[in-house]
Amino acid sequence: MSGGAVKKTKNNYNLPGPGPGRPKGSKNKFTTLKDAFLGVFEDMGGQEELKKWAERSEANRKEFYRMITKMLPTNVAADLSGELTVAIKRTITSERPKE
Repeated sequence: MSGGAVKKTKNNYNLPGPGPGRPKGSKNKFTTLKDAFLGVFEDMGGQEELKKWAERSEANRKEFYRMITKMLPTNVAADLSGELTVAIKRTITSERPKE
């Protein structure tokens, strides 16, 4: 057996690479937890109540921004191929600065 990490399973079989993972058809526990939180969020008034809470104080507003930054993706993939057009506008005035 060459290359890759070896993982011990409960049957003590050595498998190259990662283990077998979640059984096919089983529900992802994180998705279940996320769905539960979203359900409670909606029951508590959803987006409108969150907005009211964030606007209630400066501390709440800061906490809102702290939470939202943790939900943003850390890596963004972008296709940067293609053409780029840059327009430069130059304005000349005849006034001289006052000394």
